[in-house]
Amino acid sequence: MQIDMHFYGVYCLARSAGIKAETAHTIAMASQYVNDANVTDSILIENKRCIRPLRTSFKKSVPSYSEEDSWLVWIPFHFLPGNEPSDGTFDERIICRKNSHLAQTLVLFALNDHGDLWPYLIGITAHAYADTFTHYDFSGIAHQHNCINSNSIHLDQSHQGLIAEYMDDRSTHFKNKYAKNANQNPVGHAEVAAYPDRPFLKWRFEKDVTKSGKVFWRDNTTDFMEACESLYYFFLEYFKKNTDIRDPKGPKEWNDIAPIVRFILGIEAPCDQRIPVWKRNLLSGIFGELTPVDQDLQYDKHRWQLNRARWECEDSGEAIEKSHAYLFCKAAIVYQRFVLDNLLVENGLLG
Repeated sequence: MQIDMHFYGVYCLARSAGIKAETAHTIAMASQYVNDANVTDSILIENKRCIRPLRTSFKKSVPSYSEEDSWLVWIPFHFLPGNEPSDGTFDERIICRKNSHLAQTLVLFALNDHGDLWPYLIGITAHAYADTFTHYDFSGIAHQHNCINSNSIHLDQSHQGLIAEYMDDRSTHFKNKYAKNANQNPVGHAEVAAYPDRPFLKWRFEKDVTKSGKVFWRDNTTDFMEACESLYYFFLEYFKKNTDIRDPKGPKEWNDIAPIVRFILGIEAPCDQRIPVWKRNLLSGIFGELTPVDQDLQYDKHRWQLNRARWECEDSGEAIEKSHAYLFCKAAIVYQRFVLDNLLVENGLLG
């Protein structure tokens, strides 16, 4: 998924679930910032102590990929293992599966009260949870089960010619940046480029590892709709559990917003042309009563950088522990530890 879903879509769904605008903004920022938190340098505070950021983004992971990247970044934040079938081999169980039991367990963990970290943890979890609906059948480790027959990728004939040309161009760019080298198996969906991330695509491919000619069909709009519905009910549970984050107008019904969500997801256009459609519908009041935060909704990937937070806190005299950057970092640590030290251990994927 791209920023149109991880930030703007998540924000609109959180607002629809009855979450007040300020908290919905924090959730949406945390959701998208998972893709942008790629700084690893320690931050010195008042010349007394360091804060070590946690990298959640794959954007500094360039070939060749390390096993550390797989376990610390790809697996917990982007390709949550499905553990299916439960009696299968490790190679089978490490593959991401749509809305798996592990994903649902992660959601339940996020819905516990985590104090000041709670909305950040909800947003981080929303990212990983949503990704299971588009990253399924691929895994966050370098493995042959991520290999694709490169000649087998085809768009449905219903797509416009310009979209086909656009996807060819973007696929070439993506593969040049992320695809495997000659001596390494691929990680994630690198070999199908960003095809799983476009909400409007209908397409097919063959996995090279099967050697069977089996065709895998994808209807991304259907997958994204399932993700949106699941996210809506995830946010609705958060609304029910936390009285402090409720919008006085309360939640919308899923059936009332579902048609417009499906319409937005089906728009055949690049990401920067899909974002304004989310914003226009937000401004129309479909997702909740309009607020100043709704009217000024804009993502800034630099806003939550720890270095920036340090400078701003030094100028204002505020403690950095109250900054979004610090709280996101701490929530990401809590999230990562739960996935690696509890969820995967308890389900037999890590010893």
